Amino acid sequence: MKKLPPHLIEKAPGLPCSSSRIWKYIVLFWSFQAGITLIEFSLNSWVNPYKMLYAGWAQWVLHWILWTLSTPLLLYMAQLFPLNRQQSRWRFAQTFLIHLLAFTVLTFTVRSIEYLIISPLYRWELGKELPWNNILKWFVGEYSWGTSLYLLVLVLYNIFLFDNRYQQLEKQHLATELTNSQLKAQLTDAQLQALKMQLNPHFLFNTHHAIVSLMLQHDNRKAIDMVTALSDLLRGVLAHQDDNFLTLREELKLTQQYLTIQQIRFQDRLQIEYDIDPGAEESLVPQLILQPLVENAITHGIADLTGCARIRVAARRVDDFLLLEVFDNGVGNQPRKRKTAGNGLGLSNTRSRLQQAYGNQARLTFAQPPGNGTTVALTLPCLFSLTTQYDDQIPLAHH
Repeated sequence: MKKLPPHLIEKAPGLPCSSSRIWKYIVLFWSFQAGITLIEFSLNSWVNPYKMLYAGWAQWVLHWILWTLSTPLLLYMAQLFPLNRQQSRWRFAQTFLIHLLAFTVLTFTVRSIEYLIISPLYRWELGKELPWNNILKWFVGEYSWGTSLYLLVLVLYNIFLFDNRYQQLEKQHLATELTNSQLKAQLTDAQLQALKMQLNPHFLFNTHHAIVSLMLQHDNRKAIDMVTALSDLLRGVLAHQDDNFLTLREELKLTQQYLTIQQIRFQDRLQIEYDIDPGAEESLVPQLILQPLVENAITHGIADLTGCARIRVAARRVDDFLLLEVFDNGVGNQPRKRKTAGNGLGLSNTRSRLQQAYGNQARLTFAQPPGNGTTVALTLPCLFSLTTQYDDQIPLAHH
């Protein structure tokens, strides 16, 4: 700020308030000071009774009005020559002397204006002229406490300015935290979408391979049924393509459509069982989180079985968590007769999705008792709405 603006009291970098609000503070401040002097006058007249001239009362009112109107100039000086701890001692002393000189000139000017306005009233009431040296008397009499008032205005201004800047920094900090949180959620959402896009081609490739195998075996009826089942599955996936999270009921529907494809492949050898807690069906789970577990059970569990194959999908609530289990009666930890391609891709993808969605709140575990198949257990927070205690980890924006 290099030049005096047209309206000193207007909103500026140093005055982060509306002009009406600042004027309210100014009037309250000088009214308080005037009230103190009024009490002082009243006590003096009670201790030493004397008659106060009408001109004296008029001068008292005029004095505080002039100081009120001069306050914008004081604030402008505070903006133009700020006092702060970062200044060197020489710079601080120089700034202090500038303020002292400004107060001296302003006080003398106020007293001179008072004399010019009020002297006719004194002449009318006293019947004689008021000497010019009264300006100097008033100036000297006011200088000591007036200096204190001037410095008080500077201190209050800097306190107000510091408080305002602190509040602005606090708001900026909160806004930055909110932005970072939103960016984090968007990044996590993008990562989840990328992992889901990696997952879809994975099971699509396996299903396509099964369809081709049926066609090479001239089993066209089964191939057509599998294509139809695959179409139903894809239709269900596309219906939720923008959703990272589904209810467990919707997720189970996709899982059932996938298992329909596998039942066509295994015919009567594959039995599917479901053990679902009704109280867990509305909880939110990542889309296609069960499919890779079921696919793993088929590919690495029951694929080598020559007899009846069984898969059981279970879901239940355990306190504040949702427990999902996929059991197969396959080979378990016994050596496999043949190697399977793509081992672990789906489960690795699942672990990554869980980490992105829940952080350390979810886990994936295996149990393989000898000769008793495999149980894959998935434990994750049981969520029923978009507003949860896990909002910092779980991007539900697309649900």
